[in-house]
Amino acid sequence: MIAVITGATGLVGSQLIRKLVEDSDVKAVISVSRKSTQLHHSKLKEILLFDFSELPKMQDQLRGDIYFCCLGTTIKAAGSQENFRKVDFQSVIDFAAIAKHHNAKNFVVISAMGANSKSSIFYNKTKGETENFLKSLELNSLTIFRPGLLLGDRKDHRTGEKLMSRAVHFASLIVSIDKMKAFVTPAATLASHMLSEGKKASLGVKIVEAKSI
Repeated sequence: MIAVITGATGLVGSQLIRKLVEDSDVKAVISVSRKSTQLHHSKLKEILLFDFSELPKMQDQLRGDIYFCCLGTTIKAAGSQENFRKVDFQSVIDFAAIAKHHNAKNFVVISAMGANSKSSIFYNKTKGETENFLKSLELNSLTIFRPGLLLGDRKDHRTGEKLMSRAVHFASLIVSIDKMKAFVTPAATLASHMLSEGKKASLGVKIVEAKSI
């Protein structure tokens, strides 16, 4: 199979792309992003963009079987709610439209635990609206992951998540990680589940909650 991935330089994406190139079922990997993954492998082809608004123009170069969307930012990093939405909503649905065009077997995307289009919280509302739009595309198979707090070594330091990670570390000394699964998700674990579910390509929509990751 040919895997197409976007967001491969992020916390989860960087884990997933390594698993993809090492998987014997994957014959080729196409990564589309604004920065190089700095990963060198005979299976990997990188397509670099100046801006994700260019995604639709790359449609013909992004032909694959399974699409993995690991895009995600923060309002702080994006600079505004408008810019945040350009990444977490517009770029995600643009990538999904490409998957639809190529009749993809599966589209696998990272959403959020609190995704809800009716939420009063902008982040959760945007994630919920993105999920709803993806469902409306009627892809052959749509797998939505709703992880908890993502744990792992980030290149960008997010103060709130850093403090929460420390709290989780101390809590794990008392409570088993299995009991914390509904609230926290190791990035490497999420990447493994995304690959596994992506290869299954069950028809219809499947939502994987944090407690099942």
